[in-house]
Amino acid sequence: MNGFLIVDKSPGISSYDVIRRLKKVSRFKKIGYIGTLDKNATGVLPVAINEGVKLIPLLEDYEKVYDARFLLGVQTDTYDIEGQVLSKKDVAEYEIGEIERHLKTFIGDIVQKVPVFSSKKVQRKPLYKLARKGIKVEAPEKNVRIYNIILKGYTHPYVDVEVTCSKGTYIRSLANDLGNLLGCGATLFSLKRTKHGEFTYEMSVNIDEIKTESDLAGKLIPMEDILPNMNRITIDTQFERFLRQGMPVPIMGNTGIKKSDEFVKLFNRKGEFIAIGFTDMKTNTIKVKRLINN
Repeated sequence: MNGFLIVDKSPGISSYDVIRRLKKVSRFKKIGYIGTLDKNATGVLPVAINEGVKLIPLLEDYEKVYDARFLLGVQTDTYDIEGQVLSKKDVAEYEIGEIERHLKTFIGDIVQKVPVFSSKKVQRKPLYKLARKGIKVEAPEKNVRIYNIILKGYTHPYVDVEVTCSKGTYIRSLANDLGNLLGCGATLFSLKRTKHGEFTYEMSVNIDEIKTESDLAGKLIPMEDILPNMNRITIDTQFERFLRQGMPVPIMGNTGIKKSDEFVKLFNRKGEFIAIGFTDMKTNTIKVKRLINN
């Protein structure tokens, strides 16, 4: 079994709890996930199985889409509803146009303050461990990109948004920042990831449905189906051995490739997925980025 299982993470469990559950019902040699979801967040958690782990570095930078609900008038130390309430007040209803206007200011490259209750490490220790001990540290900032943010609904005091963003974006911080802009405070009430790159919520399975390894039959996305928009190239048998030894192989035939540093999926004449490579048009070769099934 090699590939990806797209899990619909339930609230109340950590992302690594999903891995623990799968380890209990399987004999996988390798398993890992992409994109940590907070304990009470739900939705798409891509889990790499066996050889699929080798593709994680190529997939973790893809954009993500979230459905989020912000609660106006409440501020917490964690920036979400699970944290300790720092302030709470009655807030008059806003005009939808005002909320939309503030949301649009987040679109583009922005700098976020990392929540102090997060796994981001400072002095080689996760921020949340320092926060729980009452140790105050200056929360670091990070550059992220918001590709789009859409107001999906506003039933006061709840604001529902869809956020398309880069890796590492804290939706909790967006809630807190919106509250600051409105002058009322806000916190993240609920969060669901609906897409991670090519992986969508429609592909996901409930972790509670996986009781044995046989339950995974038909649910894994095969390795060769990952990265569907990447060019597929078949390598002649005479060059396969060189490829597996990490040596560059010539680009042969009309592949449609016209530029260097383009990632491609490489298959042998048997139709087996053997590697991810990248092109070098100066030498008209393909070099190995990551071997599969080696």
